[in-house]
Amino acid sequence: MNYFATVEQFFLSLKGSGLALSANDYQLIGEWESRNVPVELICRAIETSYSRFGKQSNRRSEKASLIQIQALVEQEIQEEINKK
Repeated sequence: MNYFATVEQFFLSLKGSGLALSANDYQLIGEWESRNVPVELICRAIETSYSRFGKQSNRRSEKASLIQIQALVEQEIQEEINKK
């Protein structure tokens, strides 16, 4: 499975809703891929960030998009990179 499909399916399975991501979400995935961020790291960061977003937000987390949790995902990526 390619990078886009892996991230898309992983995120949609977390949300439990939706058939596709937004154009902005796909662009964000492309940026991660072009930065050579491993897809496994992206998925871990998304899972952690999605959980945090749901706890911090008054909005229902199944309405979240990747763009909405981008800052949290980037924070997770940086924390992982700094561990190395």
